[in-house]
Parts: sequence; C-alpha cells; structure tokens
Amino acid sequence: MEGMFNQKYRIFTPILICIFLCLNSPITMAETGENITPDLENSPLENLTFTTPSEDLSEWEISVSVSESSGNVTKLKLETQICVFDPILCHAPEIIDMTNTDNSWNGIITTLEKHSYVNWRIHIVYENGSEILVPERSEGYAKVWSTCWEIMQNQEIITGGDKCDDVIDEDGRNISGFPIFSAIISLTFATIVINRNQ
Repeated sequence: MEGMFNQKYRIFTPILICIFLCLNSPITMAETGENITPDLENSPLENLTFTTPSEDLSEWEISVSVSESSGNVTKLKLETQICVFDPILCHAPEIIDMTNTDNSWNGIITTLEKHSYVNWRIHIVYENGSEILVPERSEGYAKVWSTCWEIMQNQEIITGGDKCDDVIDEDGRNISGFPIFSAIISLTFATIVINRNQ
C-alpha cells in the first residue's frame, strides 16, 4: 500500500509543479503593461483622454471635462508619480493645477528618461474647499505605461513596450514567457529524478 502511494506521489508531483508555475504566468502578463483607467461613472468627470503610451523626455498630457451638473467645482489638480528603471524606483508624487478652457481641463508634465510608467490621479476641488480624488486613494493610482518599460516582479526583471526588445539582456535578467519555460524545465527535471528512483 505504501509503495503504491509513493508511486502515485511521484507521478503527480511534477504535474502539480507544472500547473502551479503555468498558472502564475497569465496573471503576471495580465497585470503588466496594461493601462489602468479610473471609472468615472460616479464622479463629476467625463470625456477623459490622455497620451498613451508615454514616451521618454516628452510631454504627457491628460484632458477631462466636468459634467454640467457639477457647477460648484472650482479647480482640478493633477497628481503624478513617475517610475523609472535603472535603477528601479518611483519618484515622489508631484501636483500641478490643471488649466481650464471652455470646460476642457488639461494637465501636462514632462516624463523622465528610462521611465516605465506614470501613476496619476485627479484632485477635484469644490467651492467649499472639500476635495475628492479620482481614483480614490484606497484604489491606488491610475497608470499609463511607456513605450519601453522595465519592472521587478516576483524577483524577476520584466521588460516590454512597443519600443523595447523583449529579449534576455547581457545580464540574462529577462525573457518573455520565462514562467512557462521554468515550468517545462521543472517538469523535465522531476521526470528524470523519478526515473532514477525507480
């Protein structure tokens, strides 16, 4: 009985390892490189547009209007945080006043060299001095990715973007689809170990 259990355990172990590693891959790919845009349905903002993707050392612009039913909005402020690679770090957030022309509120910043993405949110200021954020602080930042980005995720360096070569660099830090590649290697290694033990 014990021998049968050990044999089944040896068969299923590499399969479970492969499934676990493969399931991690789609989550990583889905979360990385995709812009995050706030839901404006319950806010006074509408007609949101912004530059995407962002480019190094270039103007990044966002434009939005305020719904007619929210006439007591007096000011919009744009909060941005630029995150760069080499080294990987996020600069302190900066806030600027957005300009208003015929209810078209605009904010413009200049991006940094080797930036991966721009985090952003809009502060809506009312006549009475109260202020709300879109997206709310509890929801984190909205995000726009650059034409070439690099991040650290699960202790791996991952790169991407329209103007980035998705290949292993000189340090061997990254390759597209690495989690799946790891799963195949793990499965092969586990199979060799099982065959040697039989």
